[in-house]
Amino acid sequence: MDTTCLGAALLPHPPIMLPEIGQQELKKMEATVTAVSTAASLLVERRPETLVVITPHNYVFSDSAAIFPAARIHGDLGKFGFPDLTMNVNTDMELAEEILHQADGHTPLYRIDEEWAEKYGHAIFLDQGAFVPLYYMKKAGFDGPVVLLSPRFDDYESMTELGHLVVQSAARTGRRIAIIASGDLSHRLSPGSPNGYSPSGAIFDKTVMEGLKKQDLSGIRAMSSQLIEEAGMCGLPSVYFLFGALRCMHPSMPVFSYEGPFGVGYGVALYLNESDGAQVTDRAVPDIRVRLARESIAYYLEHHSVMAVPKNLPEGLTDRAGAFVSLHKGSMLRGCIGTFLPMQMNIASEIIHNAVSAATRDPRFYPVQPEELNELSISVDVLGAPEAITSPDKLDPKKYGVIVMSHARTGLLLPDLPGVDTVQQQIDIAKEKAGIPPQVRPDLYRFTVTRYK
Repeated sequence: MDTTCLGAALLPHPPIMLPEIGQQELKKMEATVTAVSTAASLLVERRPETLVVITPHNYVFSDSAAIFPAARIHGDLGKFGFPDLTMNVNTDMELAEEILHQADGHTPLYRIDEEWAEKYGHAIFLDQGAFVPLYYMKKAGFDGPVVLLSPRFDDYESMTELGHLVVQSAARTGRRIAIIASGDLSHRLSPGSPNGYSPSGAIFDKTVMEGLKKQDLSGIRAMSSQLIEEAGMCGLPSVYFLFGALRCMHPSMPVFSYEGPFGVGYGVALYLNESDGAQVTDRAVPDIRVRLARESIAYYLEHHSVMAVPKNLPEGLTDRAGAFVSLHKGSMLRGCIGTFLPMQMNIASEIIHNAVSAATRDPRFYPVQPEELNELSISVDVLGAPEAITSPDKLDPKKYGVIVMSHARTGLLLPDLPGVDTVQQQIDIAKEKAGIPPQVRPDLYRFTVTRYK
């Protein structure tokens, strides 16, 4: 089944993500739009014959998932005030019927077809959960058929089984498929959100995104039903479905993104089957902080001046904090400069200035040349506020960075560095950088970092 499921992705589905609706608001979710666009392009490059889309906003039943084997399905965004945004898709009826056949006796799966629609007086339609991801897939060039599913919310493990079963069904029919697991994360991230606020929202989102990054369901499974309920999400069944598909793949993850600009968590994770075609992991979408660092270096190398801070900064770049920018060429360090306390008006400006310094003013290296820039990998560490500590016992080289101070001499070492495994190593290296004699006991400070690559 290595070449059956070419790729699988978790994609968010807010209508505001469409340019016709979001307009200027798209700037507030730039990372998400970029990640979804890139994921769609990478999936289309694999030439899937059929898209399988699971969406939590269609007909949902308390005791079963559902499949929609209607030959042609229409959708529009009239309920959001945009009736002219329309879409029609054809259904891969052979694959839909095979999924139903394979599900029989294994997992409940309702058939929602034209006969059902006529019997109960409910139209079969493309909801926002399918419409928004399909918009980007079509924009990337996909024009094939789909199979539409909706999940159940009372039995997440059954969604994993369904995801696995869908890939098995595709193998039986000889289909090359891609899977879109549509879902937003917590709708209660921010005070003042229309859906209310709960601290559980951020915990839920972090747990899900860490599970996706590690391709490990254990932490997600460990979340309590109360936490899940308080988070106010719609995407968890789709996440479980996605993990079922991953059972049949050897996945790489070229796209990974998360932000919550409107009080709703938007997670993007794309997995491509390593057994199918060339690897594209080098095309991962970098975090906006990393993109800002690279753009600032490119601008300086071309114009020999520091670029201005972009307008309409996303939340998270308008605060003040110290930041380090590190440049690597292959496995070798090529420059690293930073500030442990904020020196600029905001984090964005801190990154811009420190990126230029890392590229051109690190005394250990000659300045970066324009032709080198594409060969460099860049990481950005945003520092938490330093905290004075009374003993080395309060340090952990994997978790905390350290600052050593003695009179006018100060040295700093970031956390989680290769080859730095003990607290004493960490302190000794920081003292050496500061020029503090080995016998001197310096004042110690620790700090946390958030690392972006």
